[in-house]
Amino acid sequence: MTNKYKYDNMCISVKGLTFMNHKINIFNYAEELVAHYAKYRYDQYELSLSDLPESSLNELARLYIEHTNREVNECINGDDFSINNDFTCALLAMLQDDSQENRERFAEVTRKNILTYYKESLQKVLDEACQFYLNNMMNEQGLYARYDLENGDLIWSR
Repeated sequence: MTNKYKYDNMCISVKGLTFMNHKINIFNYAEELVAHYAKYRYDQYELSLSDLPESSLNELARLYIEHTNREVNECINGDDFSINNDFTCALLAMLQDDSQENRERFAEVTRKNILTYYKESLQKVLDEACQFYLNNMMNEQGLYARYDLENGDLIWSR
């Protein structure tokens, strides 16, 4: 059995003493996704949620839910908060007839709704990871960023 203690946004597991910070976990994972899937265009890295495989989307969403302290009350509805939304209908169908087909439908609707609800937030995480990845790549080449005060452009120089 593992004892867990929570301190703000950090979870400490006592069994080999593992430290987990969900904010760091999601950011590290997003940076891995950028390294594998992002395209370098017009002096920046770009990565859209639509460029990711399903398994990566699932993991990104899971890490985001952990990062937001498992707040899932609204996200299960996606962008439809009506009384007859897909989530409620799939849930009622599964409760009425607990078949494999209904369970699969419920799981798929829930997954789709979570991704729909968090779409903008997940994209923001990817955008920040793209910028961070670009900064790291440029710094490794000995280049450092500065802002041009006249026009606000980011300029890389040695």
